Amino acid sequence: MSDWYEQVRRTASLLGGRTPYARHMAEKALRDREGTKDAFFSLYRSYLSPFRAWPDPGWGTGLSNLERAVLVALHHDGWTEQETAYLCGRSRRAVRRAGEKGLRALGTDGTALAGTLRAMTEDLPAVAEREPGRNGAGCGALIICLVAFVLMVAYCSALVAPLGQHGDRAPSVALTFSELNPLRGPMQATIRYAYRVDTPVTGLTEGSYWVVITESDQRLLVEDATPSDLEISPNGRKLAYHSRSKREVVVYDLPSGKISRISKADASDNGLYFSPDGRRLAFTSEDKLYVWDGKRRRVPGLGPESTLYGWLTGGRALLIDDSEGVRAVDLSGTVLFSTEDSDHVGPLPDGKTWIDVGSDENRFTRYGRRTGRRSMRLPTTVRPHRVECWTSADTFVISTYGYGPSHYYRIDIETGEAEPLPALVPEDLKEVRFPGCV
Repeated sequence: MSDWYEQVRRTASLLGGRTPYARHMAEKALRDREGTKDAFFSLYRSYLSPFRAWPDPGWGTGLSNLERAVLVALHHDGWTEQETAYLCGRSRRAVRRAGEKGLRALGTDGTALAGTLRAMTEDLPAVAEREPGRNGAGCGALIICLVAFVLMVAYCSALVAPLGQHGDRAPSVALTFSELNPLRGPMQATIRYAYRVDTPVTGLTEGSYWVVITESDQRLLVEDATPSDLEISPNGRKLAYHSRSKREVVVYDLPSGKISRISKADASDNGLYFSPDGRRLAFTSEDKLYVWDGKRRRVPGLGPESTLYGWLTGGRALLIDDSEGVRAVDLSGTVLFSTEDSDHVGPLPDGKTWIDVGSDENRFTRYGRRTGRRSMRLPTTVRPHRVECWTSADTFVISTYGYGPSHYYRIDIETGEAEPLPALVPEDLKEVRFPGCV
């Protein structure tokens, strides 16, 4: 039995109660991650998946799934805020807000809640042995038969496909990945997108890693990039990331192959943003805000509870989130304007507009300067998942569920036009980055 079995099972019991379903999901997460600590990632993501309905755990009435997951991660499992953001697939800002809102709803504080959650799992009963004669052999045989049937149908379809090429329906061509090669030296390539995946530690990778896809569909492994952050310049010719080996923020210029080491970094540092023209990089280090354009200079105005949120349209100022609102600060530290707090996705790079995307219909609502509703012209078989990033003052990228030419679309905020972004990513995807994302 895995060393992590009891801890993962205790966490599952807080998310889904002392139910067979919660135990099953804990065991599934451990199997999927080969009994490693990464099982927590699978467990939390399955709990927050819109395709899974977990039973009521019997505590935290009124909490959303995200609020409950954040509270369990922070105050029972002992994860940091950044680690919790990674586990839940949310930003640190969203995690912080969910945790604060959850504690207010429960009328308690973190210390008291931690004691309560520990007490709820201390007497968790041992797993009962399976009853004689119910070892699941019959179900296993049925599953094997079903798998064999599906494989047979797939094989027959593959044989028939060449015969139907001249029919009414065009043949379907499966997309495949090219060989994965290291990103090394100068190359005349433009990056189309990048994705982060999670994998067991191997001789090639150290667990999670980033892959960039070029316009010519090359797959390039960014060997030295940590999982914490990676950004692509708007022209797709530069990468910024945290270096594993040097513990520094670096900028990789693809045409020249030059690597510029611009600042020391530690595990708590995050937030890398290229300016709209791609000439400057804004980043945080040790609770200080810097801009690099060949030389590094500090920008005043970042507090200990502040989060860098990106650039204002035109690159004349930076957006800083202080939990109570968003400020636009120019490079001298002067506040140009501030906005009230909002739980909606945003802000748009004008600093004054937020959007809220509903998952039950292909519409989004704009708040702030551009208040109103718009329909997104997505395929009828597609439903929105979440907003991935803004790519300009007038467009944002969303990920979707369902079937269509892509799982990612660039949406025009004025017309609702949806441009499919070709992106092929593996199932163990964590994040996707497109050029110019803020």
